[in-house]
Amino acid sequence: MTVRILSATDVRHIFTPQLALESQREAFTRLGAGEAVQPPRLLVAGPEESVSFCYSSRIAPDAPAVSKFGSVNPANKARGLGAVHSVITVLDAETGAPRAIINGDSVTGLRTSAATTLAMQQLAPSAATVLVVGTGAQARAHLDAFAVTHPDAELRIFGRNPLAAAEVAGSHGAVAEEDLEQSVRSADIIVLCTSSLTPVIEDAWVTNGTTVASVGSFAPDRVELPPTLLARSTVVVDYRASALTDSGPVVEAVGSGAVDTDRIADLGALLTGTATLDRGAADIVTYFSVGVGVQDAAAAAVILAAAEENGVGTQADRG
Repeated sequence: MTVRILSATDVRHIFTPQLALESQREAFTRLGAGEAVQPPRLLVAGPEESVSFCYSSRIAPDAPAVSKFGSVNPANKARGLGAVHSVITVLDAETGAPRAIINGDSVTGLRTSAATTLAMQQLAPSAATVLVVGTGAQARAHLDAFAVTHPDAELRIFGRNPLAAAEVAGSHGAVAEEDLEQSVRSADIIVLCTSSLTPVIEDAWVTNGTTVASVGSFAPDRVELPPTLLARSTVVVDYRASALTDSGPVVEAVGSGAVDTDRIADLGALLTGTATLDRGAADIVTYFSVGVGVQDAAAAAVILAAAEENGVGTQADRG
């Protein structure tokens, strides 16, 4: 018996932004319908503000079990390495034997950005300007994903390193911004792709009618968006069960009494129609992406199907 090993190059060859979007629509629709098997995420704190994580799920009770194990290491920037590293394991649905090992970094960027833009299709489908804050892998993936879901929007990017921002802008059809405050004030959608422990924008900068998405507030100590903003926002999350315990700004806003949990909707509920968003033109919406295992399970399903159909990857003996 063999196990299929898929490298980052293999994944990028198969998993296009459009296919990623379709996989995430299935993931959150199944989650909202109660069809997915979704246990809590596991976080293990480490040195230098690092954290290891484990996501596991099945997109349906009889589907293969999929688990992603990895870490976020902010100090890697000084080492010339990416901050996020992970590997995805797919087990056979019937026997439980390992069926595939997939490079997780490439999947994470595409599935996370696809989920954000899927949410923005529900929350801000007519946005004319999109500002991405950050210059790492997630920022790049989000620019590519918005090119699919919001093809007519002007894409902008801001980074603390102007040279890095200019490089990303040039390679992703975006405009590099120099003034973060003015960029935030003028954007229809703002996407924060950092791993900051403190807010990178100010509450007062966010104007009426804006949609703000936080991708980096994935743990209780990650607060890249000011929690005070939630008090004047409609709050939407990818998955309520995890956001209420793991998203720093959500945890703080709920704990302070600034936000009632009854006001928080999740993406799956919007997709299945069990929740609706009655948004006025001046309403601010904040969206939080913590990440859930069903995203990786749905992504792995389409990646593995395409790999097996086209003979992509390396076959290794399980022994």
